[in-house]
Amino acid sequence: MYYLKQILHQAKLSFIREIIVDHQLIDNIYEICMQYGNDIFLVADENTAKFLNQNVFNKISHLIIPAPLVIPARDAHLYENCDSTLPEGCHPSAQTLGSSKVDCKQHTIQHFRSKNWIPVPGTGMTSNASLETVNLVRNKAKDSDLIVALGSGTVNDICKYASYLEKKDYISFPTAASMNGYSSANASILVDGYKKSFEAHLPKGIYIDTDIIANAPLRLTLSGFTDFICRSTVQADWLLSHLLLGTEYNELPFTLVRDLEQTLLREYMQLTQKSTDVILLLMEALLVSGFGMVISKGSYSASQGEHMIAHAMELVTKDYLSLHGEKVAVTAITMANLQEKILSIQNPIIKPTTLNVEHVFDNSEFIKILEQKQIMQQKIGGIIYKEWNNISSLIKQNLLPAKQLQKMFEDLSIPHLPEHLSWNKEQYCKVVDLAFATRDRFTFLDLAHCIEESKIL
Repeated sequence: MYYLKQILHQAKLSFIREIIVDHQLIDNIYEICMQYGNDIFLVADENTAKFLNQNVFNKISHLIIPAPLVIPARDAHLYENCDSTLPEGCHPSAQTLGSSKVDCKQHTIQHFRSKNWIPVPGTGMTSNASLETVNLVRNKAKDSDLIVALGSGTVNDICKYASYLEKKDYISFPTAASMNGYSSANASILVDGYKKSFEAHLPKGIYIDTDIIANAPLRLTLSGFTDFICRSTVQADWLLSHLLLGTEYNELPFTLVRDLEQTLLREYMQLTQKSTDVILLLMEALLVSGFGMVISKGSYSASQGEHMIAHAMELVTKDYLSLHGEKVAVTAITMANLQEKILSIQNPIIKPTTLNVEHVFDNSEFIKILEQKQIMQQKIGGIIYKEWNNISSLIKQNLLPAKQLQKMFEDLSIPHLPEHLSWNKEQYCKVVDLAFATRDRFTFLDLAHCIEESKIL
C-alpha cells in the first residue's frame, strides 16, 4: 500500500505497529497471533469463521457470533430512472416527529428479502455489536493476552471496545473493505437499542489477506466505497462549523486521501469487477480515513450531517439490517443536495429555529443538544451577513456535485433513496428535519433550520 506507507511517514504517525498486506495471510493466523501473546482469544462470525480450519480453533480460544448472510446485489432494474432528490415536502422545519414513530422492522425484513439483496438475520445471539456481546467477550477473554478480530465492522467494534475496557492488545484481520473503522479509535456499540460511539483504541496490527478482501461480498465492498466517498459532505459540514463558529478544523485528513479519492473516482466501476488492485486501493483509502479520525481526535473528518441522519433513522426504525454504508449513501445524497441549495442562496437571512424542544424528543440528552443549537444559531447571523460570499466560496471548492454522487451510486447499483432501504418517505422527512438535534455538531442541517428560505430541499 504505497499511499498508506507514504502518508504514515509524512504525517509521522506510529499508531499501529504494523500493517501487512499479502496473499494467504489467514493460513498463518496462529503464528501471527503468537507474536503478540501466548494466550489468544479470537472473535469471528459465522461467515468469517469459515476461513479457518479446525486445527486453528483447537489451538485458540474463540467465540463465533451470528452473522447475517450477505446476499449478492439486488436486480439493477429496481433503481432505473430513480429521482435522487429528496421527496417533495421533505425539508427542515416542515414537520416534527411527535408520536408517529413507526416500528417497521418486520415490514423492512420482508421487503428486503423480497428484493433479494438484504442479509437474512441470524438467530440466537445478536449479530450486532451490542454491549451484551462486548461483555461476553470481556468475560471469556479475561485470562487472554490478546484479542483477535476476524471480520469487518461488527466484529472489529466488539473486539476494539472489549480489549480497550480490559486494557488488552488486539489485532485485526479485516475480511472486507467495508468501513473505515479498522484504523480508528472509536467503537460503535448498540446499548439498550441505540447505537452509541465510545472511545476505544487502535489495533496493534492490521493483517490484510488480499484473497479474502478481493473476494468479499460486493455489497460489503460497495458499502465501504460510500462510507469513504461521503468525504465531500463531511468536509463541507466541518468547514462550515469552523468558519461560522470557530470550532477546530483540520485539513490534513482530507489532504491525505485526496490522491486516493481521485483514483477511485476514475476507477470505481472496477469494484463491480472485483479488481484486486482497486479494492485494495479502497481498503487503503478507508485505513487512511480511519487514521484521519485519530488525527482529528474524534470522528469529525469522517462523520457529519449524513451520519447524523443515518443514526437518527436507526433511532426511529431500529433498522440495523441494512449496511452502514448503504444508509450513508442515502443520507449523503440528501446532504449533498441540501448543501448545494443553501450555498446557492445569495444573501441568506438568519432566523433561529423556534422548535419546542419538549415536544420533539423524549430524551433529556437531545433536549439539551437542541437548546445548545439554538444558542449557536443566534451567534451566526452577523458572520453570515458579512462573510457569506467568502464562506460559500471556500466550501464549494471541496464539494463533489450531488449529481456525480448520484451517478456513481446508480452505476454501482447502490441504494441511494429512502425507499431503496424501505424507509417510509414521510418518516424519513421527519428524521431529516430533526437529525440536527441528535448530536452537538453544527452542520448544514442546523443552517437549514435557521434560514428564512426554509424550503430548501
